[in-house]
Amino acid sequence: MIATGTAFAGEPTVHARLTELFRDFQVNPDLTYTETITVDTEIVTEHGIEEGERSALTFYPKNQTLDVLEAWVDEPDGTRLPVPDAARFTRPSEAAQNAPGFTAAQTTTLVYPQVRPGSRTHVVWRLTQTTPALLGFSTEAEIPLDTPVGEARVRIVAPAGLPIQWRERGGFAVTDTQDGGRRTIDARIADTHAEDSERNMVDPEDFAPLFVATSLPNLQALGAIYARQSRDKILVTPEILALARKVAGERTGLAAARAVYDWVAGNIQYVAVYLDPNDGWVPHVAADVLKNGYGDCKDHVVLMQALLAALDIRAVPALIDEGTRTTDLPVAVPQFNHVIAYLPDFHAFANPTNPYARFDSLDRLLADRTVVLATDAGELAKTPPQRPADNKYRMDSRIEIAPDGTISGQATIVPSANLEAAARSAITQESSPRDIAERVLANTPEGGFGTFTTSDPRDLSGPFTLHATWHSPRGVTFDGREAWLTVPVGPDLGPPSRLRALLSDDGPRRHPLLTGAGESEWLSTIALPPGLVVARLPHDVAFENSAGTYTAHYERAGADVAVARHLVIAHGLFAASEYDNLQALIYAAVEDTRAVLGLAREQAEAVRVSP
Repeated sequence: MIATGTAFAGEPTVHARLTELFRDFQVNPDLTYTETITVDTEIVTEHGIEEGERSALTFYPKNQTLDVLEAWVDEPDGTRLPVPDAARFTRPSEAAQNAPGFTAAQTTTLVYPQVRPGSRTHVVWRLTQTTPALLGFSTEAEIPLDTPVGEARVRIVAPAGLPIQWRERGGFAVTDTQDGGRRTIDARIADTHAEDSERNMVDPEDFAPLFVATSLPNLQALGAIYARQSRDKILVTPEILALARKVAGERTGLAAARAVYDWVAGNIQYVAVYLDPNDGWVPHVAADVLKNGYGDCKDHVVLMQALLAALDIRAVPALIDEGTRTTDLPVAVPQFNHVIAYLPDFHAFANPTNPYARFDSLDRLLADRTVVLATDAGELAKTPPQRPADNKYRMDSRIEIAPDGTISGQATIVPSANLEAAARSAITQESSPRDIAERVLANTPEGGFGTFTTSDPRDLSGPFTLHATWHSPRGVTFDGREAWLTVPVGPDLGPPSRLRALLSDDGPRRHPLLTGAGESEWLSTIALPPGLVVARLPHDVAFENSAGTYTAHYERAGADVAVARHLVIAHGLFAASEYDNLQALIYAAVEDTRAVLGLAREQAEAVRVSP
């Protein structure tokens, strides 16, 4: 029996429909295999032509072959147009052409003729794995979120003795039978419906219909394979030893480890070179990484390992999925896309691939994630969870209002270590600090002109701080002797208004929401000139629910106005059922930023302001 999918809320406009998506595997005793892939697509709209006018598949010629067995277009009137040989192209894959990635993989692309709404495209590929893959046999079939599927099937035919394990989630009907010496695993699902993505939702792999199968017994086995393949890449050469001693200087232990991390993160560029099919799971030799001055995440970690080994400090590669997937897949298929370092003597994780991240920081896409430690037996661990106290943002500003309504301000912004990387990157990537400051100011009610001065964004040895100065001509507009304004925010890199991106207006939330736990504080002193007084202060705010807290306090401080705002988002991940509480928290903060401050001139004729 074929399982049938159910309709989702929030169905999008359908531009193309997968009528058939079949993957059939013939697995050999040595775990080589032949996969036959059948894809039939119905083009529904003009926009669907862009999605469906070509098909492509990537392979490694060193240990795979790829053939096109059938390819054609069925026109709406029933005419069948074969895809000619001249419309079949095999070329180096895109990553083979441009940094920061180079690969020996190739891609075969088919261009379908005369595709129009109502056309049906058809292709049958045959992919042959000619030598066993390093990680054995694995496959993952996920139903696409944004495309309806008529019928999907994964069929695996293998010798009965092969230890292939499988799991399904979300509606696949699976049979697992044996006939003589052959085992057949057949997974099917039909009539799934598409849905629109939700803002900031988790990866569809967390909830979409899924079938996975693998010859790996568990994730620990993956760690053991990685450790075995990388062991001879960590050789401490004389050059590595000399560099380690120079970088560490008189420092030892954790201080020396920080210094090594800073050097690797700051001096090794990211370039991925995959000239072998196994390069995705095997680092290059540490001495070569040092000589070249570049490498991918595995290469950053292997060089860091070698430098630390020269100082008798242990470091272990930690395989991790950097992204929005928050749950582990149901069996041990390879499910990781990144490698960081784990220092067991200090129970510390470090991400040397990111040149803007300090040793003691992991951003929200790396926090609270399962990792596989590449030790002899392989081990499972978790990166630290997200806590608001670890993700702090603080802005202290002094704002002066001139008699003619010009606003001048100075501010200091201090992000905590976990938030620094984004700020460091933004400052480095912009053409000038002035550009980023004025772009932020352009989105404020008062506008204006200004710039940032910062500590060195490439210096990871200490905290990153930013100082802003700005002025907003005619930032305050008087109506007679009165002026009504919101609290000037200046070039705030983390204003409450950014939380609007987490809100949605398409009915009840369907899937979990990624926000990032955090704590933000904004302290402002508004200095008024002689003759200008406070006519009205906004009301204080004290809001709290399970999503977090928001408070705001306004008071007169002599001739000044003191404003203190404080926001805590309690969790990094919210279930769909928790969205209403998160929404209430966000609105409490956003609405307060629109709170009005009233000013009045003591004598209306004291200052004339040009219209």
